[in-house]
Amino acid sequence: MDSDSQIPVFQDEGSSSLSSMFGTIQIVFVMISLLVGGIILLGNLAYFIEELLGMTLVPPAFLGNWAIQGLLILVLALFLLRTNAGVMERVPDAFSSSFYLNLFMIVVYLTMGTLGLAMASIVVIQLILMLLPGVRYYWWVEFVEDTKPRVKETRFTLHLVRKSPLVVVGIAIIVFMVSVALAAPMLATYKGEDMVFKDVRLPPGSPSNDIKLNYLYYLNQRTYDPTIMPQYKYEELTITSKYLETVEIPRIFIGVSDLDTKTDAVSVNVTFRVYNLTQAQYEPMTPAERLSYLYANVSVVDQNLLQYITLPDKEGVYVWELQFIAAYKTTTWSANTRVVLAYYSNYPIHIWGTDNYGGDIYSRIIWASQQDLRIALSVVLVALSSGAVIGAVSGYYGGKLDELVMRVTDIFFAFPGLVLAMAIVMALGVRSLTTISIALMITWWPTYARLVRGQVLSEREKLYIEAARSSGASDSRILFSHILPNTIQPVIVQATMDFGSVILVAAGLSFIGFGPPVGTSEWGMMIARGQNYILSSPWMTLYPGLAILVTALAFNLVGDGIRDILDPKLRRR
Repeated sequence: MDSDSQIPVFQDEGSSSLSSMFGTIQIVFVMISLLVGGIILLGNLAYFIEELLGMTLVPPAFLGNWAIQGLLILVLALFLLRTNAGVMERVPDAFSSSFYLNLFMIVVYLTMGTLGLAMASIVVIQLILMLLPGVRYYWWVEFVEDTKPRVKETRFTLHLVRKSPLVVVGIAIIVFMVSVALAAPMLATYKGEDMVFKDVRLPPGSPSNDIKLNYLYYLNQRTYDPTIMPQYKYEELTITSKYLETVEIPRIFIGVSDLDTKTDAVSVNVTFRVYNLTQAQYEPMTPAERLSYLYANVSVVDQNLLQYITLPDKEGVYVWELQFIAAYKTTTWSANTRVVLAYYSNYPIHIWGTDNYGGDIYSRIIWASQQDLRIALSVVLVALSSGAVIGAVSGYYGGKLDELVMRVTDIFFAFPGLVLAMAIVMALGVRSLTTISIALMITWWPTYARLVRGQVLSEREKLYIEAARSSGASDSRILFSHILPNTIQPVIVQATMDFGSVILVAAGLSFIGFGPPVGTSEWGMMIARGQNYILSSPWMTLYPGLAILVTALAFNLVGDGIRDILDPKLRRR
């Protein structure tokens, strides 16, 4: 059955009301998205002000991880707000634009945990409404007709990509590096900031000279409040070979502090016991029967109980028991309680060696991939978005505005990019990855402004633009719906190649001392820390240098390939 037979051939009141419902839901979603994106960007601005001025603003910690998502949400929400006006007027193109924008919004929100999942579910509801027959009436036929040639062209483009082995290799490397960055918590054997100071400049494959102290929390309630006295808690504790890797014997810590009976003047006995029993054996026994299996017992009355109990140096199963006993029942007594297993384990082998502070090179390169790719993505997105809008407006309207914009870009181009970025970092006065990103955003936008301006100048006088003007289209509609989509190809090529360039410049800033503080995982910083030991410990600079080389090369290969693929003169050869 073809698509035309599935679409009503007449408009009824039900279709109109359903379409209005979709438009209303979308405008509410847009307002919520603008609020979410604004809060995220304000939170990140607060973080930056806190770093710059040394203030303590204490925004929610998770906002710092969503800076790029917040920016994308704001941009997409503004576009949705614009297209929603066309939706309310039943313009087919507006429905198609909303469909694509909602798909992008789902992708962005799915990277934001539980909040993003909730927001993505609202977008899915909107897409379902769009696909109902009453709403499909207004846009589906035109959408299908418009999509057919695009799908055909996309298939041909993918065919050309497959015929270019260098592009395929570049895409494979980029996918690999992005996957490594996303899976860093699972792939890295150490955290990015971990320093094992006894492992200074160990060669690749060396075991650690130190052992690691680990804590496993069984109970960690800062305000443990028994509802009635007496009361006790218990849990099974299993000692396996994992806890016996080293000669140090595992210990269990009991911490009961800040005893407070509040308004009840009651004496409280705190007792902690360890039994050589399984939980299945422990539960049916009476307290008297358990005493014959007692391994350790500590107790205090009206005092803090803070003590380590050394466990046997062998595998086994135990039950710990924490008792609170009072002379009479009370509901006001409270305390801070902790039951923690402390054990030692061997640090993992340093696959690619360590640096001069004992940082694991392999783990730091993996964690640094997150930082450097995030810088590249944020800089390119912001520079492209701002530069494209400025260049498009400048080229379309011309005159004094165009002259002013071009003279400003000339000022930026008069300085070498790296020198200008250094000056901006110095002016901001804060050494951080955020400062580097801001400096590169300010440095990079003129490239896109000039590129887009040139494309707009060549497009604005063409016949299809004159036809749009004669049909009564507004300047903003002509600019953003007709001209910019037809100038996107060189922008895509430039943006792809700029990913590699941004990574190189960011690493260069870190290398010469304008990067983040010591201890931050970043490729340029790692090379800077290893330059003094390049002969005695070459692995300190070799591996991060290869990471920069491979990543930048991959983006350049893809950029060159896309330029050839999108070139109309070469495309049909």
